[in-house]
Amino acid sequence: MAETVQELLKKINKTFGEQIATVGVEDLTKFGTLSLGSPGFDFCLYNSLPTNKLVEFCGKEASGKTTTSYLVAASFQRKELKENPNNPRSILFVDLECGADPSWAKKMGYDMSETADVSTICIRPEGQSAEQVFDIILDFLKTGEIGLIIIDSISMLVSQQVYDQSFEKKEMGGIAKPLGDFVKRVKGLLVKYNCLLIGINQVRDNIGGYGDPLITSGGRGWKHGCDVRLMFKRGNFFDEDGNELTKSAQSPAGYIMEVYVLKTKVCKWDRKLGRLCISYTKGVDILQDTIDVAIYFGLIDNSTQGWFKIINQDTGEIEKDSEGNDIKIRGRKNVKPYFEEHIDQWKKLYDKVYEMISRKEDPNIIAFEKLLNIDINEKLGVDINSLED
Repeated sequence: MAETVQELLKKINKTFGEQIATVGVEDLTKFGTLSLGSPGFDFCLYNSLPTNKLVEFCGKEASGKTTTSYLVAASFQRKELKENPNNPRSILFVDLECGADPSWAKKMGYDMSETADVSTICIRPEGQSAEQVFDIILDFLKTGEIGLIIIDSISMLVSQQVYDQSFEKKEMGGIAKPLGDFVKRVKGLLVKYNCLLIGINQVRDNIGGYGDPLITSGGRGWKHGCDVRLMFKRGNFFDEDGNELTKSAQSPAGYIMEVYVLKTKVCKWDRKLGRLCISYTKGVDILQDTIDVAIYFGLIDNSTQGWFKIINQDTGEIEKDSEGNDIKIRGRKNVKPYFEEHIDQWKKLYDKVYEMISRKEDPNIIAFEKLLNIDINEKLGVDINSLED
């Protein structure tokens, strides 16, 4: 007599482990999410990154890839201390470029020190091949004690075959095959152990002039295996008051980092641009970033020249202070200081912004590229919808 579905489910899970076979498909964010560091970035992914996925951060040099990985690491540390205070999992940072910067990471909120409550295990290979590095990563992952893996960067991996041969010999494929094999092995383990893996990659010039101009290392197997692919670009500078400057400005206070969603399997692909303010002295200016997003969403009304009014989205009326007066701020340079003095108002605004960016079916929430009238294809020099996966 043939087995019933329930009997077969029980048999499979007993043989191969719990949750191999389930009834129904769970939501992608069941195990939680990790923030990209600000509402301006999280907006394009309808809140944040699911915690058990494979993600690529790519872009040209100094575009903000590693900086953003620090922001995600900071989010992970906060989350672990809240959810697993007695036994927090660790971060595995594979520093192939030997360029990790604890001081800059600290400005992003990420503590890489030995005494951090949520520890970072740093791997700096010295002549190990890509295959050996991948084995190290898998061994750590299988302990169940790692919640975030950052590989910086994919382009620095060298296959064993290349290590063993002369510089005179040309090798087709390079890192593509071992990386593709690694992706096949790691995808299921990331789900099993609820771990996010970020692979930092570089965008290279396509000197041939044909095909995809956004060339990245690793081959198609890597790109196909990634659940999310984000490309970073350095935007304009801004001054101390948050006013946007041109890229030729002298002595700016920071710069706007832009992120473009090249691929996503975790949400709708209708928000392709995210923006984040990076201060040279303070790191992520999350307060300024929240203000900017709130203005885009109409939570702060600046339609009257020179005035900024906080709007209650439920009533459409101007929010009132503790004395019953309308909250109206004169001049953009005074908006940030106001929220610095009224943290309760900022926290309320911050929560409302995140509630709004999580909405999946709200016609009133418009993508940044449409709000700012930015042609994504023109900005990147490629039809983003035609990129090879």
